[in-house]
Amino acid sequence: MNFRYKLMQFMSGRYGPDKLMYATLGISVCLAFVNLFVRAFGGFKAYLIIQLFVYAFLALTLFRFFSRNISKRARENEKFRNALAFAKRRRELYNQRKADECHVYRKCPRCKATLRLPHRLGKHKTVCPRCNTEFTVKVKK
Repeated sequence: MNFRYKLMQFMSGRYGPDKLMYATLGISVCLAFVNLFVRAFGGFKAYLIIQLFVYAFLALTLFRFFSRNISKRARENEKFRNALAFAKRRRELYNQRKADECHVYRKCPRCKATLRLPHRLGKHKTVCPRCNTEFTVKVKK
């Protein structure tokens, strides 16, 4: 039997690669790269601590890759992907608001609703449409 067939037999029933595995592998590579500079500048204790984290992330990567508990690894990966999607939506919303020069965004002090207000300089009184709380908004620049 050739090596490829043996590898296929070994990996049969194992979880294999996913987004979370690639993320943990990337984190370990980045930490190893940072550790090169830490070691060069004489921080031996910091070097050892970071090296332990590198090994921990590599062990986690290998554990997930060769795991036979497929349903649990899939749930972990789904949580990771949901967290990434949430962070991506938050970043897009932040970029949209930053690009919007005609409005300012403020939170209501009572109900924490985000209000989109016209960009007029100075102090203004506004009313929250959700809870009818009146509050003052200061707009600069």
